[in-house]
Amino acid sequence: MDKHNFKFNTLTKLFKKILGEKKTLIMELLVENMDENYLVKYTIKEICDELEVSKPTVIQTFKLLEEKAVLTKIKNGLYKLNLSDEL
Repeated sequence: MDKHNFKFNTLTKLFKKILGEKKTLIMELLVENMDENYLVKYTIKEICDELEVSKPTVIQTFKLLEEKAVLTKIKNGLYKLNLSDEL
């Protein structure tokens, strides 16, 4: 495993310990499925079904990301990740 992958895997493990595995999986799904404009097209139900997590877990994760200004809801099923350096 190269140094970058080792650091990424370590960071993922750290997030799982702090936030919990399900919240980390939700965040990974958002990042993996965002487009070049940081837009993610997923409904809460689609996330629940794909990751086999509860609706309250997805909603809690979204609220956490919104409180930290990392996620903005455009409309139902469309969200924008705010990953600029201004955070």
